[in-house]
Amino acid sequence: MNFIILILIFAFFIFLPFVPGIIELLAPADDKPLPVKDYSRDARYFGGSFRRILKDSFQRDGFEKNISEIKLSSGLEKIEIISSDFNSYEKKLDHMLLVSGNLTAKHNSNFNKEIYIKGNAYFGNNNIIRAAAVDKNVEINETAKIIRWLDANGGIKAGENSYLGISASCGEKLQLSNGCRFRRLFGNPILTLQDTSKVDYGLMDSERTDINNASISTYFNEIINEDMRYDEPAIINGNLIINGSLKINNEFTINGDIKAGGNITVKNAKNVNFLGNIISDKTIRMSGNIKVYGNIFAQEEIELEGVEVGNINKTKSVISKKKLILGKNVAIYGFVLTEGIGIVG
Repeated sequence: MNFIILILIFAFFIFLPFVPGIIELLAPADDKPLPVKDYSRDARYFGGSFRRILKDSFQRDGFEKNISEIKLSSGLEKIEIISSDFNSYEKKLDHMLLVSGNLTAKHNSNFNKEIYIKGNAYFGNNNIIRAAAVDKNVEINETAKIIRWLDANGGIKAGENSYLGISASCGEKLQLSNGCRFRRLFGNPILTLQDTSKVDYGLMDSERTDINNASISTYFNEIINEDMRYDEPAIINGNLIINGSLKINNEFTINGDIKAGGNITVKNAKNVNFLGNIISDKTIRMSGNIKVYGNIFAQEEIELEGVEVGNINKTKSVISKKKLILGKNVAIYGFVLTEGIGIVG
């Protein structure tokens, strides 16, 4: 009898961990899809949201004085309204600012609250800007620093060693200089070109995928359990899925996606075309004359030089979890995102 009781107790404790799962399966209480925040879907969410708050406040309260108050989710905030151009010289502002014209901030100006510029904005050396929405163009000089976000309807030009905060986005070109640091970017395109007049906005895409002397032409439909290396020109039709690493040292075109368990390396190669997505569980390092028509994702690091991603009509994403380095002659139409360090160098 005691033996049967022990067996039942043992069976009970074996079965017990499965009870919550069975209950959830029979009567699901958590079957709703995960919510997606607006700022996750909209690359320019911060700027658009801030503009809407200001617009609603103006319509509700009106602002006839140069300094008034605005209601935010955190409470009432003082806002200074300037109906002309504004020049700041080594000034510290601890209230919000709205400028109807252009803003010129010389050296060592601190903007400790959000600002809205209806014209163009220029931030000089060692400026510190909490957050800014600009209706036209923005130029950020050397060593200026964005704390939270920057959004411009026009373009953004970021100087050497500037810091672009948590998010920098614009409706036109986002030009990055050497040493510029970032975490999340959106531009059409994002550029590290020295001469932006050379940008063709992807209009010549149809002429870039031909390889006249391909010695390898292969169709893959299976997983490869070893490293792959291409030292001769090659055309691949289908998806390339490998558990090892991939190295490309010559002309190369793939009409499909690439997924690698190891590193993906393209070194100083010409006429390289990825018509699908590129995914690595480790690092992606690419240099040469490279066109990517899909997205790029790496669990560890991404380093790009001479790479063009997407085009003016197709925004794409470059996402690296730990580190993202943009070298010379990079053009990305869409998103750049890293949870770690992003730098131009």
